This record gives sequence, structure tokens and C-alpha cells, in this order.
Amino acid sequence: MRARTIFIVAIAAAMSLGAAALCADDIPQSVTVSFGRGLNTAQPGNPPNHHILPGVIKVRTGGVVNFVVSGTHWIRVYNPGTKVSDINLNSPDGTALLINDSLNLFYDGINPGGPTGAPGVFFPRSNAQNRTEAVSFPTAGTYLVICNLRPHFLDGMYAFIKVIDATDNDVLENDPDNSSTLSMSAHMHH
Repeated sequence: MRARTIFIVAIAAAMSLGAAALCADDIPQSVTVSFGRGLNTAQPGNPPNHHILPGVIKVRTGGVVNFVVSGTHWIRVYNPGTKVSDINLNSPDGTALLINDSLNLFYDGINPGGPTGAPGVFFPRSNAQNRTEAVSFPTAGTYLVICNLRPHFLDGMYAFIKVIDATDNDVLENDPDNSSTLSMSAHMHH
């Protein structure tokens, strides 16, 4: 009887390890993400254009996220632990076009207005509007990605990148995709 119990426990443990390995294999090394739809109407309140799909992006540690940018958008990725509510939207008059919050910034994307301006300055229309930006993530954690154009961010143009160490079974088993999502209405600072 004891040998049978040990055999059953060994099979259960092997099945458990196999299930974790299967989940780990499902985490891609490279992911392509839609960053906007290219339907620029130069106005706030354009949610069909101001989105990032998918809203939760999963990639392996050391992997790459390829952002396919359609239209006038500016990618900014923040270090793990940064929440939507941490982004400083305050401007002297409350109408600034850019957010330019560099606290905890991991990646500052290409200025869609062109490369010739001073940091934080936006020049409309350049060849950089429709492009692909590849960003590598060497460290596990949940990163916040936003559009740096304030009206787009206020329309909900942000997402989360979950960089997962494929050997971390706790992360794979306890992965509620909605745990980091926050309502924008609670975080608009005017």
C-alpha cells in the first residue's frame, strides 16, 4: 500500500510540473502590439484610435515587445511598480499636450513630431508617425506603457507589460490579468 501511495504522489508531482512547463512554454519571447489605429482626428475624446492592444501583454524575461505605432503616438514605458495613478498629469494650465513625466521611466520612445526638437517639445508631422519600435525587457515585473500625448492617455491609452521569468511557477499560477487595471476617471488631475 505504501509503494502505491508513493507512486500516486510521484505521478501527481510529475503532472503538476508538466502543467507548469506547459504554461511557461506559452509565454512568448517576442510579442507584436498595436499602438493606436491611425485614425487621427487631432482631437481628444477619440477612444477608437487611442488604445493599446492587447491591454495586458505577456513576454518572457529578455524578450521583446514590438510596438506597431499607427498615427501620432509617443510610447513611454515605466519601471515595474509604476501605477496609472503615479503618472503626473499636472500642468500649469491643465491643457498641456504632453505628459513628460520622467519619474521611473524605463523607455522613452520616438517623438512622433520629429527628432530635431528639444526634449519635451513636440513638432507635429514627421516620418516617425507610422513605425515599429522594439523594446527589450531584461528584468521580470509588470511595466506600465502609456501614450505620452496627454489627451490620448486621458482617453485610456495605456496597458501593462508582464515580463515573466519562465521558471517562476508562482507567477504563472497566480496571474490575474485584471489586477493592475485602474479607472482613468479616478486619476485625472486637472
